[in-house]
Amino acid sequence: MTLEFRHFDTRLNQWIHTDRDRNAPGSILTEKLDNTLLEFYFPGKEFSFGHIDEYSQAEDLRNHPDEHILLISSKTRLLYGHPECLPEIEKLCPDRKDRGAYGSIFLGGCKNSIHKELNILIVDDSNGENGNILSNKLAYKMVGDCYGQISTELYDKLTKREEQSDKSYRVIQHRFGWTERDGEDNKYRFGKGTLRPSKLDKLKYADSNNKPKIDIILPLSSFKGTDKDRPGGPSKSQIQPGLYRQKIWLGEKSQSERGKTAISQLLASFPQGIKDFAEELEAQAQKLAQMQSDPRKVAQLYCKKYEQRKAFTEEQKAAIQQQIIEQNADGRLAKQLELLTGDEDSEEFEVSDELDESPKEDLLMYRIIKADLIGGHNQLIETEKVRKELSRFVQNEWRDIAIGRTLTFDRGMIIPSKELKNGEICVPWLDDGEKVLNFRSPFLNSNGLCVSTNKLVDDCLAPDATDLQGVIVVNDEDHKRILARLEADEIAPLETESERQGRDFDGDCIGVALASNYPSFTAEAEHRNQRENAYAPTVKLKKQSFYEPSKGTQPPFEEIAIHMSDSISVGVINNQVTALEALESEIEILKTYGTPEQKSEYLDKVSSHYQELFSQENQERPKPIRQEYKSYMEDFVALAQTERAPQIILQAMEVNRQMYRKMIEEGCFQNQIAVDLFKSSKTPEMGLIKENNRYLYRDVNYIKDKKLKTIYLDEGIKTKGYSPVELLISQTNKYFQQSQLESRPIVQFQDLFKGVEFTPQQRLEAIAAKFEYDRLFNAAVRMDIKRETEQGPSAV
Repeated sequence: MTLEFRHFDTRLNQWIHTDRDRNAPGSILTEKLDNTLLEFYFPGKEFSFGHIDEYSQAEDLRNHPDEHILLISSKTRLLYGHPECLPEIEKLCPDRKDRGAYGSIFLGGCKNSIHKELNILIVDDSNGENGNILSNKLAYKMVGDCYGQISTELYDKLTKREEQSDKSYRVIQHRFGWTERDGEDNKYRFGKGTLRPSKLDKLKYADSNNKPKIDIILPLSSFKGTDKDRPGGPSKSQIQPGLYRQKIWLGEKSQSERGKTAISQLLASFPQGIKDFAEELEAQAQKLAQMQSDPRKVAQLYCKKYEQRKAFTEEQKAAIQQQIIEQNADGRLAKQLELLTGDEDSEEFEVSDELDESPKEDLLMYRIIKADLIGGHNQLIETEKVRKELSRFVQNEWRDIAIGRTLTFDRGMIIPSKELKNGEICVPWLDDGEKVLNFRSPFLNSNGLCVSTNKLVDDCLAPDATDLQGVIVVNDEDHKRILARLEADEIAPLETESERQGRDFDGDCIGVALASNYPSFTAEAEHRNQRENAYAPTVKLKKQSFYEPSKGTQPPFEEIAIHMSDSISVGVINNQVTALEALESEIEILKTYGTPEQKSEYLDKVSSHYQELFSQENQERPKPIRQEYKSYMEDFVALAQTERAPQIILQAMEVNRQMYRKMIEEGCFQNQIAVDLFKSSKTPEMGLIKENNRYLYRDVNYIKDKKLKTIYLDEGIKTKGYSPVELLISQTNKYFQQSQLESRPIVQFQDLFKGVEFTPQQRLEAIAAKFEYDRLFNAAVRMDIKRETEQGPSAV
């Protein structure tokens, strides 16, 4: 099942052509998606994607070359189809907000899918109600927020387990849907979540005389697309708990697997914790400095990092290596390298990316480099194309070491267990009773780093009693359950671990590590999360729909889609919160390790900045300071202007730290609103964020500079202060030197093609094709540079 989508520019109302020839229908940019819920609902229909940018208006979204209309969206991904599809879309999503909030459920491709009649038990995951098929207590244990169970029989069919060489059990991330004609429920339904394989035929039923077969258990929270916020009552109510005989489309989007996740986003918040990582990063920088001029060593590191990133098993490594040997023997890899190699004169246009090649070319480069290492010839790695790839890899390694991106924790998909209390976790590959550091990305402040106790529970076990692969089991205890078990003298936490990390169970992953490996990091995390030291909990507002309260009407979906396409606000707010955390941590570092001169210089810089802000309040066009923060600035300046005894300096620094904490809390609140933009009509107050930026005494430049494509080519990131990451950058810069890898011409491989006959005409055609390729390649690079450096909208 495959859908093909053409792409068009909504503003120009034209198809996007890969060769700019508008009269060549075969050159229209197209995309294919397999096993989508969209195709289940609309088999054989034509769809297309519209392109927008930050300047697009709602009226632009009414354009389409074939007069199709906007049906659903997923942030900036806009799906268009024939108007006859709209009635069915409205049955799926009677609240127009959901056409944008859950567009990704319809558009996400799945690895496998089935469409068959099943017995589906629907459970209210807030209390276990399930129509008296199971006891509420048992049903409640088997579900969570978007988390349910699947029978081993159905699991095997959906995942084609018997066809796989690796038959270990894993949790499935899924999509599902049915129509109003598909069974006992007569509404259009769709949803998402995770399913744990389980022996559902062994369940204990509530009534021993009523033991129906259960194929799948779904929580109410997995079902999306009601209009519960509609004034006057919903036209489509939520499905009721109970057992349904239903023909369902069920898609396997992905499976749980253990991997690695970078912890660089945590470092700005833990000025003491970086002691656990500084030595490791310094060793990495030293090693890279020693090897970067040797292409063989760089190639070995490249392959090692690629294998780690792809999480290859030993079996996969062996299979790939055998393919490489075969392709190297018959010359196919050398030919593929020649096809990859562009005009070497275009070196001036080469810029550094973050290893974001297409997966196909990414794998091919890995195979070419690996083949040369296996063969021991070390010839391919010195060609121009491979040299560029390795140079870019070295550049990215320097950047990643500098900002701590090479530091990783283990990663796994989370599922809940009612056997775990708040403060407990189950990481199957760690020992029972160990302390475990854990966090979820995106990470905003130190509240999100939990130190939990490992407790091994049965929820981590597969039907064959082995460990579920790639799974971490967490508690989902809420305040009500916590209060019910607390003793009279115990105090409930301000936030549960689930609230601190914003957990749900529709495929979320967290990073984990053994706390004993990072003693300083752990001690600081525990200290910062004590009740008196933690940030105030981030309030999560109720999602607001777009209904006009008095009339019960909604704006056109084009206006809603524009609102939900804002992908800039979150990044702007995140950057400010990170900068504030860096400046708060800088104070801690100066207080602990700074010299009297450094501390005094800090007071001078901050005081001077605040006095400048005060003067701007009295200029011709006054810029008033927000009252929430002005008193902090006034207290700081007053302290800075007195005699600078050590205690006075510390007192001034503490005043500034408290102001930064208030600003961090405000930033996190605005960030939560921005994150929910595609599910809610409420917008973040970007004016406040912009205003707060004025109050920072300096620019924490590494946050933006790390994305520069020239960084760590000729020089490293420049630092301006003493925040944790800036200290790590300064340490890395001591070892950085420009990488110089020399290339060899591709013609050295001409002997591989001896005996290949061609006519003079074929030679001329090849030269002409090469000339045309070089012309288009250079034009494309020039356009890319122009698009990145010039302001204004772009159609490419």
